Amino acid sequence: MIVKNLPVPEIIKQRVSSQSLVLIGLGFLLFFYAIPILLLGWTSVNLSSGDPFVNYRTALEGVYLDAIVRSFYYGLVTTVVSLVLAYAISYYIVFYGERQFLLLGLVILPFWVAYIIRYLGIQLFFSPNGPFVMVFGTDFDILFSSVGVIVGLVSALLPFAILPIYNSLNSIDQDLVNASHVLGAGHLRTLVSVIFPLSLSGVIAGGLIEFILATGSFLAPAILGGPGQTMIANVIAETFSSAFNVELAAAIAVLYTVILTVVLMIFNSVINIGEVLGEL
Repeated sequence: MIVKNLPVPEIIKQRVSSQSLVLIGLGFLLFFYAIPILLLGWTSVNLSSGDPFVNYRTALEGVYLDAIVRSFYYGLVTTVVSLVLAYAISYYIVFYGERQFLLLGLVILPFWVAYIIRYLGIQLFFSPNGPFVMVFGTDFDILFSSVGVIVGLVSALLPFAILPIYNSLNSIDQDLVNASHVLGAGHLRTLVSVIFPLSLSGVIAGGLIEFILATGSFLAPAILGGPGQTMIANVIAETFSSAFNVELAAAIAVLYTVILTVVLMIFNSVINIGEVLGEL
């Protein structure tokens, strides 16, 4: 038997308020995000030399700048491809899927497998003795290339785009869709004029998650890419662990965080993220 609407004990009401919950969240962000970022900023400044910002100038040169540009490029391509695939899959599940819970279970299933195992599985799939080469006779130079990294990122991060888009599509009033058909609009016109605008919140949410996770990926380029496909996370790890240049690694991390924040702010100036996501 399921019991609903259980009364909240009075002692919990007295001790746990909405303000205290907000303070807990703010405290978590302060100690595990804001303070580490400040420590990185302090570490990145070289006070022992006459040029305290020498690490930032180095981070904007050579392989470091290439890795930053490459990371945002991979993130953008991954986001666009993932959103197209995620919207098609979510649209099918909501409007044509007879067993939605089963299909959603298949979408969530990859979360049960560690990222490193999933990337290694993709590597084996495109390997010379893998099923892809057996079927097509060649791997089309996918493995250890930019295409391989993007394929890996899309396959690993696709569920993060499907779930919010599915949620927004599933919340659309079916009467609006039916009214569009009654008024003479075809499936494509209904999709463009009714369904897509009402599901934009899910698209924005999925796109933001995809872009942030893709640009900061470490395992995808490490397993599926070659020497020319290193991303910002790989460069930071290499600079910190192999070159033992903690100050430069911190400068690269701070620079990446600042650039990502600026990109999101520019995006927010074009599309009010808070207003759009409020529709979820």
